[in-house]
Amino acid sequence: MADTCRITRECALKALWPASVADDSPTFITRTFDTLTKAVDEALELERDLSHALSWDPASTGIQEAAEAKWQDCLQLSGDILTAQVVSAEDLPMQRMSMLLHFLIESESLDEALRFQQLMHEHRDLFTTDDPGVREALNRAARQVDTVVEMAVTAPEFAPV
Repeated sequence: MADTCRITRECALKALWPASVADDSPTFITRTFDTLTKAVDEALELERDLSHALSWDPASTGIQEAAEAKWQDCLQLSGDILTAQVVSAEDLPMQRMSMLLHFLIESESLDEALRFQQLMHEHRDLFTTDDPGVREALNRAARQVDTVVEMAVTAPEFAPV
């Protein structure tokens, strides 16, 4: 029986992927942040539907409950991000934006919501990164912050939670 000859050194077998490829895999925060921004988009859409719904229309039954449930989902997701361990440089700005979204959703007054928006714009450097994909996600979340505040300004009865 013939022996096979190894042509690969033992130390090369330990890491099959180069470090740069392994580091590009999405982290828990990256994956959850993407889910969070999608959930916020859905919650905002439900709020828009709610603002156009007629209270007597049977087709609008359940929109309020669906919107409240979606905002609760957003709070859960942002809370998961806040408690997650930061494992890459791109995680930190997403974690900060999640915290801002969390507090904005929980805000109880227009002044409080405007203050969170102002903090985001004053400290943009805390919500930036060199990674283009993460930058796009952060910009999407920033637009969502502006949309939530805009809804609060135009509809004083609007409160996400």
